[in-house]
Amino acid sequence: MTGFGKRPAPGDAATFGKKQATRYRPAAPRPTAGADMPDFLKTASSTSPPEPKASIIAGEPIFWRRILSRLVDELLCWMILLVPFGSAILSAAGTYIEAPAGSAEETRAAMDLFGYSILFCVLSTVYGTIMESSRLQATVGKLMIGAVLATSTGDKPKIWQALLRNSIGRLVVNLLPFYAGYVMGIFRKDRRCLHDLMSGTMVCSKVPAATSSYSEIFA
Repeated sequence: MTGFGKRPAPGDAATFGKKQATRYRPAAPRPTAGADMPDFLKTASSTSPPEPKASIIAGEPIFWRRILSRLVDELLCWMILLVPFGSAILSAAGTYIEAPAGSAEETRAAMDLFGYSILFCVLSTVYGTIMESSRLQATVGKLMIGAVLATSTGDKPKIWQALLRNSIGRLVVNLLPFYAGYVMGIFRKDRRCLHDLMSGTMVCSKVPAATSSYSEIFA
């Protein structure tokens, strides 16, 4: 029954014409994402896909096979250069051989051959940098012998490391007498030559992902 016409109980304040005080009620918690999913969907969504494993792992350092690899790469670069400039290079070489010593023809032919040599060095640098910093981590010659270029920790080299190795590094080791920059790799355990040390890289055998890595072999 309503309390109309009744006297309020002692101690109770009159409520006529006043707003009723509302009691604060906390908001109901929001349902978490996926709370209404079926159990089999929860299991599938909570399981993250496995991270892909590296397809290339650096194995043991190598040295002697690198000689064959370098010969293949240089031959390939010369073949690429001979496609547009083959006739000009052969003509300059013939003039240099047949022209009298000290003549203007000999000097001109020598300058032409020097220019093509510079062009070969640029082509070789670009070729080595792109191939060795790519996902292959190897030039065509290295792929033929089953080798890859890696850092000293066995990781994929950065593009600046491949560029330093194939530009300034190659220049320095080729200027040293008796190929000392290359020969030093024979006496080192990690088989690193001077241009490898300058760029922080090393040439290693390519091994499957399931076998031991470089860090595990030399731990």
